[in-house]
Amino acid sequence: MFSCQKHFSKVNPVQNDNNNNKIVVKKSKRASSSASDLSGNEEGAMTLEASLIVPIFLIVLLMLTSAGEILMIHQQISHGACEAAKRAAVNEYRIRQKKKSGSDLSGFSAKAAFLAAVNRKFLDHSALIGGSAGAAAACRLTLTSKGEYIVSVRYYIRKTMPFLSTHIASYEQSVRQKSMTGYVPDGDELKKGYVYITPHEAVYHKDLSCTHLSLDISVDEDVEKYRNKRTQYKPCDKCTKHEKGDFSCVYIAKEGESYHTDLGCSGLKRTVKQVDLSTLKGMRPCTRCAKQGDT
Repeated sequence: MFSCQKHFSKVNPVQNDNNNNKIVVKKSKRASSSASDLSGNEEGAMTLEASLIVPIFLIVLLMLTSAGEILMIHQQISHGACEAAKRAAVNEYRIRQKKKSGSDLSGFSAKAAFLAAVNRKFLDHSALIGGSAGAAAACRLTLTSKGEYIVSVRYYIRKTMPFLSTHIASYEQSVRQKSMTGYVPDGDELKKGYVYITPHEAVYHKDLSCTHLSLDISVDEDVEKYRNKRTQYKPCDKCTKHEKGDFSCVYIAKEGESYHTDLGCSGLKRTVKQVDLSTLKGMRPCTRCAKQGDT
């Protein structure tokens, strides 16, 4: 008889072993389905982890960037306040001399000194409210009874956090600087014949306010003419020649031959020693201050 099973029954795959015996291989639908489900679960888990980690990473990165910007703002404000206090302290001696001579006083501007010291481009594009001009407007300079200059700056920073409302924080920095008025000897020391010398000079000075000892330092913000060598001043070998970054101002000593980019440069300072005139041998008096009295 004709058998339908012969022609329509499902045929299982057949493989031969080493002895040429036929082995029927049956596929397991359950095993194949389990492997497919496991692979799908792993891919889904990886997608879920990525969707959670990437936003968290971006949020942390934005917070670190914001914190770094805030620290740089604080550093710039501190630097500007320090430079303003230093310039005010250096300017004190010149102000006192003008008062004695009856000359008109040119008012010292802490705001201008602050702006000359900070990176205005950075502050104007930062989270600092009002930018560099706003911080300079809040710069206050006071002189205490002890002869100390205090520069204080109050400023506001806008803190922006991801998925949070904007927060405005208030800060204040203050810098205290002693007035640089020099040493004023008493009457007894002057009567005893004390004079002043420096380590590398062959002359002595009777007046401590001699321009060789007390340098008249001025500030110039037109730095391009110094870069282009359009002045008689040459760069200082100690502070300016090795300056790599841009500088916003230079310091000039009236009797000097170089310009400086650092107010604390040793070229703007004098090491003065007080000695008895009778102990000096082979030193001549300074021609500028010798006329004030007999040598």
